[in-house]
Amino acid sequence: MERPKNVMGAHLSLSSSTTATDGRDGAPKAEMIAPHLDADDLAELSAAIERSLCEGEMHTSPQADIDVDLRKALRVACAKARLQRVRAEQLLVDLKSVWMTLPSMLSTRTEERLNRIVSACIDEYYVGENSTLT
Repeated sequence: MERPKNVMGAHLSLSSSTTATDGRDGAPKAEMIAPHLDADDLAELSAAIERSLCEGEMHTSPQADIDVDLRKALRVACAKARLQRVRAEQLLVDLKSVWMTLPSMLSTRTEERLNRIVSACIDEYYVGENSTLT
């Protein structure tokens, strides 16, 4: 059976040397896909944020003025992210996605609260990274 040809007579092909596939059914190369925290880890982080918002951040951490339990959840999420080779930038994207999907928290989802959580996440990601290097 002859392959389809374009107007110029060359064979049409979906694969080329410039595409980012690994050769298996045209799937993207593994290194081209930004890794994310898995769904269970994101669900745990979401639950911690929700608890923190519901409790009104009564037990705040002196480091970033967020709930102590939320800081612990962020520390665990950051440790898992580093183990799974999730970049800090992608972790923040995931964190903001979690934030935007919190149910019925519209009145408590302020930009200031999100900024405090993001700052704490960045702190935990890099503080934990440095502690594993020493």
